[in-house]
Amino acid sequence: MSLTLLDRMLIIAQHELEAMQQGNVDEAISFFEERTELLHELQQKHDEANDDDCKVKLLALQGYHQLIYEEGLKLRDSIKESLQKNKSTSTVAKRYATNSINNSQSYRR
Repeated sequence: MSLTLLDRMLIIAQHELEAMQQGNVDEAISFFEERTELLHELQQKHDEANDDDCKVKLLALQGYHQLIYEEGLKLRDSIKESLQKNKSTSTVAKRYATNSINNSQSYRR
């Protein structure tokens, strides 16, 4: 039973990675939560008879985890960069608006 749980976790980890690569954070979170539930189930039902197979699949899961983590960092950096660009654009727009108001008031005088 543990191997089928590990197989399911590997498939879910692959879907989670794909969701992260597409920037679909909500879907990635859903896959992460499902994977976490299966991990808890695996811990309770661990069958030591297939330890070698379990180790191989756990190493594969570890690899997926690293890829998902790295994709999360890329996504975070992309969002951070986008927010900084928006902030810069907003600052320029505010300065333009302020200058426009000041100039229009000076023409009235």
